[in-house]
Amino acid sequence: MHALQAYCPGTAWPDYQGGSLLNLMQTLSLELGGPDLGHAPLRGDALAGIGRHRHVCLILIDGLGEAQLSRLGPDSQLRALQRATLGSVFPPTTAAAVVTVMTGRAPAEHGLIGWHLLHGEEIIAPLPLYVRHPRGSASAPQALADSLFRAPPLFDRLGRRAVYAQPAFINDSPCSRYHAGACERMAYRDPADAFAQLAHRLAGEEPAFHYLYLPQLDTLMHEKGPESDEARQLLAELDGHFAVLIATAARHDAALVAIADHGFVAAPEAQWLDLNADAELYGLLARPLSGETRLAYCHVRPGQAERFIALAGERLGHACWVLPSRLLLEAGVFGPGPAHPDLARRCGDAVLIAKPGWNIRDILPGEKALRLAGVHAGAHPDEAAIPLIVYRPGQ
Repeated sequence: MHALQAYCPGTAWPDYQGGSLLNLMQTLSLELGGPDLGHAPLRGDALAGIGRHRHVCLILIDGLGEAQLSRLGPDSQLRALQRATLGSVFPPTTAAAVVTVMTGRAPAEHGLIGWHLLHGEEIIAPLPLYVRHPRGSASAPQALADSLFRAPPLFDRLGRRAVYAQPAFINDSPCSRYHAGACERMAYRDPADAFAQLAHRLAGEEPAFHYLYLPQLDTLMHEKGPESDEARQLLAELDGHFAVLIATAARHDAALVAIADHGFVAAPEAQWLDLNADAELYGLLARPLSGETRLAYCHVRPGQAERFIALAGERLGHACWVLPSRLLLEAGVFGPGPAHPDLARRCGDAVLIAKPGWNIRDILPGEKALRLAGVHAGAHPDEAAIPLIVYRPGQ
């Protein structure tokens, strides 16, 4: 049992010794002639010898957790080719997990541990690169990127040509440019265009690695919910494209690996907790919340940490577990590797880990109250578990 389960019963935490997204990238890098990242290899033989194929495609379907695949697509081609269930990283959210995929480094090392995080004296969103606090900051996206991203990109260090495919609206963002490194970047309009372009490239004779990022399902599940009819329909469309791609892959000796960055849980409207509605408790914070609505990092005024933790436990215990942030660091939940110099500071003094069904937020002046039908980034098993889907010609 993970050490933190004693404090947070029923929660799920990454297995960085062979069962996580980090371990998948270690094995994939070695199979494709890339660097040894220093992590344990992926447990099992799903990727053994995959580098012998002319093409290898890594398709990341944002938000397609194990729970979503089994409930929304039990008869899908994706489900039929699932080889294993892995854990994501912690927290199981795009900022942490996708950057682990693109760098082969754990969140502890790359330092992106939430949708919002403390960077210098500002609270920023590291992927879209905007400043949440203080309001009116003059920090520009490229300047933030230049000071924020530290872990070297992985794909351009593999032993074959690499192509990095993303939606057109983020293809030229500072985050995308940095993490693509020297790779060719391929922009696409929609999933149909993405799969069509990928199929065309598989006809090439030169061995290549292809990374395709698909964020559409994640966006829809945030808006409509992780078990909505709309999500079921979109998954069916993605599955249809994947099935067609298999036929092309079979002709051109291309291996397909499909993964997710995290899963999802529903977010009932009645279970959103506004921390700033409690003036006494919120007044103990030195700055607004960072992290996620399912995992909030609390930076407390000097000398007030014990009081904040006790008071939060008393008033919020029905909705979240309240822990000193050091417990997360001591338990190694952010993964192995040399810790980012700001890791401990970004975790704050206390952390609020939302219990099933709950979300924690604060609302700053000028902000609209965040309302989502589906969420992730906490410690529920449905947020943490992701499928490993593999198609290999001849198997």
